[in-house]
Amino acid sequence: MKIKRKLFLVIMAIIVLGALIVTGCTKGISRGWSGGAVSPDGKMFVASMTGRIIAIDAGTNAVLGTPAQLVSTTSGGLSCLPTSCGGASSSGVVIYASPEILGQVVYVGGTDGKVYGYQFVDNSLLKDPEWVYPRQGAMPGVIIGGIVVANDSVYFATSDGTVYALNANGLYLEWSKKIDTKIWSAPVIDGNTLYIGSFGKTVFALNTTDGSEKWNYKTDGAISSTPVIDGDNVYIGDYDRHFYALDKATGNLVWKFPAANEVNDTPRNWFWAQPVVSNEVIYAPSLDGNVYALDAANGNLVNKYVLGDSISSSPVVIGNSIVVATSVASTDPKKQKGKVYIIDPADKSRRELDLPANEDINAPLFNYGSVVYVHTTKDNLYWIDTAAQDVKLSPNPINLTTIK
Repeated sequence: MKIKRKLFLVIMAIIVLGALIVTGCTKGISRGWSGGAVSPDGKMFVASMTGRIIAIDAGTNAVLGTPAQLVSTTSGGLSCLPTSCGGASSSGVVIYASPEILGQVVYVGGTDGKVYGYQFVDNSLLKDPEWVYPRQGAMPGVIIGGIVVANDSVYFATSDGTVYALNANGLYLEWSKKIDTKIWSAPVIDGNTLYIGSFGKTVFALNTTDGSEKWNYKTDGAISSTPVIDGDNVYIGDYDRHFYALDKATGNLVWKFPAANEVNDTPRNWFWAQPVVSNEVIYAPSLDGNVYALDAANGNLVNKYVLGDSISSSPVVIGNSIVVATSVASTDPKKQKGKVYIIDPADKSRRELDLPANEDINAPLFNYGSVVYVHTTKDNLYWIDTAAQDVKLSPNPINLTTIK
């Protein structure tokens, strides 16, 4: 009975989350779940829950310059805009996709149906974007999954099922291709191939040069998870509680977890977060509160880490450890309290770090060296130095909402 009730709460939380995504409004305020990115020289860029891009020195955690605020005056997609919520003539743009960096340019996609490129000059983001795509109007869909910068191009998908490639120098359209009815997943790039999953129960492989389809594979359930590439395979999970390894060149099925004859340790909820790979083992987090460690070669279950609460935040690999964040499946903010776990696969141990009360984690984790960053639902940015003798959450996080 407890398991059924917990599953019910998780499903209800996702339904509520979906409703908020469709309307884009929470009592007139839109909030995203973006993570961040760090440049090779230690400049961190984080998207706040109120639609601002904030630059931070990863070495000192000092805020650099003034945040850049994304503001929309059009009624695109998920933002809390006049036509959907009766608000003012302009609104902060909700950001779900984590920023990306190339050189001195920070790229970000919003729920106003646009992609922005901001210059980072003299340790500060310029107030206005250098480039915007499209220059006029907005794309038919909005960006829920992440964007990827590779091959001097910016790749992403929109909620209406279209994949785009923009020139990174100017954000001019190189190509676009409608491949399905809805996409919340982010693409991954490997060589000249783009891989992405869709709500239409399909994994696609596209040519990065022109968007032409190389292959597609039909899964058992819808996909919002972002795939991961390792060796010759692409790995991804779906809403039907299955996880797949596909040959990245042909799209042929290599293995599927759980196998048809497997009855023990089967997942009880969706695969939402992006998996990670370490030492030939795939770590696949599930909304059922477990991390499934699967042998990359054959899909056999190596171990199941029972963390208890839902996992929608994508984990990171630090050395030989896996850092995972959980969230409480409750729509009541007073009951939300996320946790961070540091898993050591060598002895299957885990270290548990609690967030303060009323803070949860939906945003993907990201890192700079041994330091892992955690963006919470309170718009606080915590960090954890996994190399420290006393590993703990930073006692004084940066509140991204209050930065001037």
